[in-house]
Amino acid sequence: MNRLLMRLGAGLLLALTLSACSMLFPPEPNRLLFGLLPTNELGYEVDNSGRITIEARTLQLSTRPGMPVTTVTGYRVEYYDENGALLGETSDVPQTLNITVPAGYVCADPDPALGCNAMSEGARPANGIPATVAGVQSQFLNADIAVLHQFSGFPSGWYADITLYYHNAFGEFEETYRVNIAVPN
Repeated sequence: MNRLLMRLGAGLLLALTLSACSMLFPPEPNRLLFGLLPTNELGYEVDNSGRITIEARTLQLSTRPGMPVTTVTGYRVEYYDENGALLGETSDVPQTLNITVPAGYVCADPDPALGCNAMSEGARPANGIPATVAGVQSQFLNADIAVLHQFSGFPSGWYADITLYYHNAFGEFEETYRVNIAVPN
C-alpha cells in the first residue's frame, strides 16, 4: 500500500511538473509561417563565363490561426558555412521592410488586402492568407556570399539565418528562420 501511494505521488508530481512547464513555455503562437517560393532555399547559378545570377525567390508569410494582423518592419540575415562559422551578415541594424500579413482567420467574404479578422462574418481561426513579396533574392542572398561559396568549391551545408522583426496587437517580436543556400546545378 505504501509503495502504491509513493508511485501515485510520483506520478502526480510528474504531471504537475509537466503542466507547469507548459504554462511557462507556451507554444509560439505569434511566430509567422515563413517560406520562399518556388523552393524554400536561397540559390544562384553560375554560367560558363563565371557570371553569377542570384535566383528569383518570392517571400511568403502568413499568420497562425487566431493571430492578429501583423506588420513586418525589418529583417537581418547572417550567413554561415557548413561548420556554423559566421561568414557575413547584411548589417548589424535591421534592414527595412513594410509587409502587412493578414490575420489568422478565414471567413465567408475576406477583404482582398487584409483578409479576415475575428469579427468577420463566419470567421474561424485558420492560417491567414499568405502575404507574398517578389524579388527578395537580392535582399536575402548577398552576391559576396555567392562568390565566396563559389570560390570555396560549392560546399553543401551553407545556410542563412533570416531574422524578421514584426509587431501586432500582442507586442513586438523577433524571430529567426533558417534557410539553406543551395549548391548550383
